[in-house]
Amino acid sequence: VTWTAPLQKAPGLLTYSHTQHVTTTKVAACESCHAMTDAAPWMNVARATPERCMSCHRHDATAHLAESTVCATCHRTLAAATGLSDQRVGALPKPPSHARPEWISAHGAKATASIANCATCHARESCQRCHVDGARQPAIRALATDARVARLVAGRGATYAAPADHRVAKFAVLHGAAARTSIARCATCHARASCETCHTGDGSREVLQKLPDAGEATAPGVKLFHTRPAGLPDLTLASLTVVARSMPPLSTQPRVQLHDTTRRVVRVHAAGFARAHGAQAASGASTCEGCHARRFCTDCHAGEKVTRRYHANNFVSTHAPQAYRRETDCSSCHSTEAFCRDCHRQVGIAATSNTRSTVFHNAEPLWLLQHGKAARQDLKSCTTCHQQTYCMQCHSQVGSRISPHGPAFDAARMSRANPRLCLYCHFKNPLTP
Repeated sequence: VTWTAPLQKAPGLLTYSHTQHVTTTKVAACESCHAMTDAAPWMNVARATPERCMSCHRHDATAHLAESTVCATCHRTLAAATGLSDQRVGALPKPPSHARPEWISAHGAKATASIANCATCHARESCQRCHVDGARQPAIRALATDARVARLVAGRGATYAAPADHRVAKFAVLHGAAARTSIARCATCHARASCETCHTGDGSREVLQKLPDAGEATAPGVKLFHTRPAGLPDLTLASLTVVARSMPPLSTQPRVQLHDTTRRVVRVHAAGFARAHGAQAASGASTCEGCHARRFCTDCHAGEKVTRRYHANNFVSTHAPQAYRRETDCSSCHSTEAFCRDCHRQVGIAATSNTRSTVFHNAEPLWLLQHGKAARQDLKSCTTCHQQTYCMQCHSQVGSRISPHGPAFDAARMSRANPRLCLYCHFKNPLTP
């Protein structure tokens, strides 16, 4: 048979050479690879199959596309196979392992162990379509760029799978420790702007700086959005929720591919948290500044600039029992000497002048003689209507010189703790000669 090897303008994926194979192999004939059946007297020509090659060449793989296959044995990298068209690159067979549901989460370890196998079918653009930190990952940077792959993935949305620990009910509260331990893991799916949707304070700034910013990110990643359940007012702490959605590619706005069929809504705070957050904030169990800037708290806790609805409807008519029980500290948000007294004067339950009055104290005529015990038990209740100057009319050296201290008062201890406090009522420290 007179035979001439096929000419190829540019190399393909297969590293096989007819000329080299015929020269180096003395026992192999054409029918060894191209006969349709081994026993045919005349050869019916067929294309060579990987199984034919593996029947002679010792190989540990059980199948052509098995996970244990060493692709470089027979194939060059996709970037080097410049003879393939866009259509042939897009039609490359997909190994069965890639179709498994857990492949998205598990492929990273496989790629790190053998990036050469990935390079047979993938280029850098294949990974950077989803990986936000594609510019940082050594395995991804080891892949060459390929214009054909770039054209094929253009306009395709990224696919993300929620890891198992993300499905835990309290992950929104517990994820901080995981992020500090391995922020590189977060950078696979999240850009810095994604986390800054919630982390507007300075508490997590040092950790977030390690995430790719908009200029470095190679993929849009999973974006977090604030939303609120239907029926709740805007900007209520109890309604603060986070929606995780995959974003479209950086260059286009096509349909977005989601691994989960529904949006995942994470409630950061429990219902009623706005009225019960004080104890948790004081305990240090969670760091408020991780998500909130200081102004978020001071808008409510530093005067009358209240931009969030804290009290229930018609609270003014029903607030007295709650104020008496001290379930909440009114002074955290209100200047009680001004805010409360102005309203109480209008409804007739506070004195309209700076003179002594029993209007608020149930009109008890002897209240002046009995008020000391009540003041020592809860002085804050007095400040709802009275300023310090009101008390100093009697309890100071410039007034009636009546001592406000109880029988067990330790003046020396108070002076050691804060000597300036004594000077509010005394001209000088009464313990010094």
